[in-house]
Amino acid sequence: MTFSLQMKRASIKDYRNLLKVFVILLDYGVIRKEKVISWADSILASENESEYAFIELSTCANTHDIIQVLNKNTLDSDSEITSRAVLGILYHLLDENKVVLKNIFETATHISYEERLTDEEQFLLYRFDEYIDLFENGVFEKLNLFKTNFEELLGIYKDFKLDNPHQWVTINEKIKQDLQIKLEAFKSGYHY
Repeated sequence: MTFSLQMKRASIKDYRNLLKVFVILLDYGVIRKEKVISWADSILASENESEYAFIELSTCANTHDIIQVLNKNTLDSDSEITSRAVLGILYHLLDENKVVLKNIFETATHISYEERLTDEEQFLLYRFDEYIDLFENGVFEKLNLFKTNFEELLGIYKDFKLDNPHQWVTINEKIKQDLQIKLEAFKSGYHY
């Protein structure tokens, strides 16, 4: 009796939302190219045969080339999901102090322009990068309070992580169910 073990071949198209998130995070210096290369390497290691796009990502020498490959494969990404996923990932990075605060705020301001987000989301995310400039030379306590409030806002999206992109559609639907209530509660204590 012979058993044939066939592994499902990963398709780069199955990761289009994650790839778009990588592009945004790379553009704003939130992650480094090694993060994307490591992810591509993990896909390659788990398969007998792989799509060429994974090999391209794994062997890119610089961030510009990685972004080119990523952009080529993100045409059908869902901007609502990718924007919220970025916010969730920022939450975890901020919580772990793994990224420069200014980069996180600049990324949030970028996300605030996404038209598929609600008006409240856009309003609450807009101009965070300007506040960091105000507080950099000012009172440290104000910056810490601002960071805490910002982290509370990002906490709405905390179920989004880099290691669960196949769950992002479900997570997004779950968040949308009570998003208005959470945003209104946050907005009532909004000081900026």
